[in-house]
Amino acid sequence: MTTSTVSELAETPPLRTRYSSHVWNVIVRDPLALTSTIVIVLFLLIAVFAPWIAPYPDQGMGRSNPSTITLPPSLEHPFGTDHLGRDVLSRVIMGLRPAFAVPLMVVAVAVLIGAPLGALAGYKGGKTDEVIMRLTDLFLAFPSLLLAMAITAALGRGLRNAAIALIISWWPWYTRLVRGIAISLRERYFVEAARSIGVRDSVIIARHILPNSISPILVQASVDLGTVILAMGGLAFIGLGTQPPYPDWGLMISEGRTSILNQWWLSTFPGLAIFIVVLAFNLLGDVLRDIFDPRQYQ
Repeated sequence: MTTSTVSELAETPPLRTRYSSHVWNVIVRDPLALTSTIVIVLFLLIAVFAPWIAPYPDQGMGRSNPSTITLPPSLEHPFGTDHLGRDVLSRVIMGLRPAFAVPLMVVAVAVLIGAPLGALAGYKGGKTDEVIMRLTDLFLAFPSLLLAMAITAALGRGLRNAAIALIISWWPWYTRLVRGIAISLRERYFVEAARSIGVRDSVIIARHILPNSISPILVQASVDLGTVILAMGGLAFIGLGTQPPYPDWGLMISEGRTSILNQWWLSTFPGLAIFIVVLAFNLLGDVLRDIFDPRQYQ
């Protein structure tokens, strides 16, 4: 090895440093990426500190105030009040907690169920693949939201049952995604090398197949978070999700739909909150796709 080669290697930053620099460059150079990241972080912070940020936290959790019924937006109530006199801004802020926590749980559990099944099906093939994928196709034969509605109606109304229903209807998407990745990975040299020295299939799946599937899973999960927020709002809108008096954006839209022409603020502000958060998560998915593309930081 020549002196110049050693010098070049010494001057080359380590992969982790280059990767961190790449992540920062992707976020900073794209205004939409930077905006979506800021919005999500800001909303997460508001959700964490919601009881201290909401001007009327007790009203945000459902306590009525008959003296301030259906007041329009003002300095005292920037988003107005609803038909029970509750501050809409406080309801929107307190609704951030279930709007973030439940979709995160739904997507996380769906990944924990679907990804291992997809990896097993793609790696093993044969009858194992046939059984798992036929079961997956059975769930995918129904639209996710329609299946979630049917399951929630069978289990009973409520936020917990709605979350369970969404998990049941969402895991097959990750099974199909990871299965395709596992099929492409099982013939790679590093997998064949591990198999040739007697490494167990379960270890190969855990150490080689699943870790190499993380990038597309994270990209898909970031987009699914926005979709699950919409689905949760839809279930609450038709009365199958969060039940009164607890705050939920979909429920707030439902409560204000009959007076949209007179008290427009009742549905407008929670609707805008859903729009902003879902759009931010969709843009975040594009950012993650660019970040996890290894060609961008070689």
